[in-house]
Amino acid sequence: MADIVFAFDPVIHRPIAVPQGAPAAVADTIATAAVAALEQAAAVASKANAAALVLCGRILDPSRSSPAQAARLRQVIASLAARGCRTVMIADETSFCHDISRMLGEPRGLFFVTPLAPLEFEVRGLAVEIASAHGPSSAGSGAAFTAAASPLHRRIVIGWDNALWNPEPWTPDKQVYGVTPEPAILPAAAAFATAAAASTAWSQPGTFWIWASRRRQALPPGVHFMPALQARSIDEAAAGACCTLTLLDREPGDASSDDDAFAAPHADWRATWHEVPTHRVNWRTVSVDSPSGGDEELATTIWGALENLPADRQPALEIVRCSVACGTSVARRVRIGEIAAETLARVRDLYDSQSFRVWCQEIVAEPTESLAPLGHARSGSRPGSTTSFSSALADIVTLVEQSQAIPADQAREAGWLALELIESV
Repeated sequence: MADIVFAFDPVIHRPIAVPQGAPAAVADTIATAAVAALEQAAAVASKANAAALVLCGRILDPSRSSPAQAARLRQVIASLAARGCRTVMIADETSFCHDISRMLGEPRGLFFVTPLAPLEFEVRGLAVEIASAHGPSSAGSGAAFTAAASPLHRRIVIGWDNALWNPEPWTPDKQVYGVTPEPAILPAAAAFATAAAASTAWSQPGTFWIWASRRRQALPPGVHFMPALQARSIDEAAAGACCTLTLLDREPGDASSDDDAFAAPHADWRATWHEVPTHRVNWRTVSVDSPSGGDEELATTIWGALENLPADRQPALEIVRCSVACGTSVARRVRIGEIAAETLARVRDLYDSQSFRVWCQEIVAEPTESLAPLGHARSGSRPGSTTSFSSALADIVTLVEQSQAIPADQAREAGWLALELIESV
């Protein structure tokens, strides 16, 4: 049972890009994954007889969405309203509330939260307030209850960042050590926690703090993490899930959606925060050692690794990136690049959409292997020797990693690409 279901960043106006050459079954699953994940979250709320489904992050852009996408969202809202469940959208601007409401035809059961206007409602006698962390921490709601106000109150404060929203790895910004860093992730979870702890409104015992992001990160104590509904790359914190919170003690068989019926508050309601998988597509990296031989031997090795993958409890499509470990052999890395296309074709020929839902997207030489063994300190090379360039480049990559000007995996990938280019010339 759950009283409130939370969903982050459905962004249904931006379907996930379909890989080139994907068969129809794979393409359809990927193209509809975003809206299917939202519908799964709504199904979780419906099954749990929840009082509200709370949506935050990017939901639906009225200026970019299609009528079909708007219709799918309206259907979600209408189906929940029929069961007495609210759909609450947290918006950064009031204009979004007007635009999306107009586009959806002002469906029944749709409510909004803005930085300056929290939303208050009752769940079986328990006062619940949903507030946006992107507004002033002292913002309060002046909403009045039609029924007698309960002395118990739960304030849920939700914030999120824009991590991994921009597909471009680089943006013009201040340079560090001559290198342009990744775009800043705003706002920061630590700043949110600091402001929340200092706020008289948000530091009350009945307050519950939620931080949503697509990026893996360590959160301050007391802040609960929420992943996106559907991941869009392998770099994300989770494959995709909605989160549930139980505020009241209810019998599992109680299907009533009447908020006026009193229920006792859950004694340990904070511990009821749980993730429920909603993803339809899952990204995974499979690592194999580079075999001797050509594309046939490599394809056999990769397929053996795919068959040994642990089964996902969620019936999702696996998009696999196969990483081939080559040690410090630049020649072998170049060879992997030469036979990657043929190997990929062999692996894809074995795909069966009914019995084995794994689609191999690409085969690459492991880009994050350390270049340290090639450096002067370990290789023993000397200036002027045939390996002096490799050693010097390895030393540069090591220094960049230590300076943390850019992530270590990106520095290593750039170093290997330079060595492979020279090897193949």
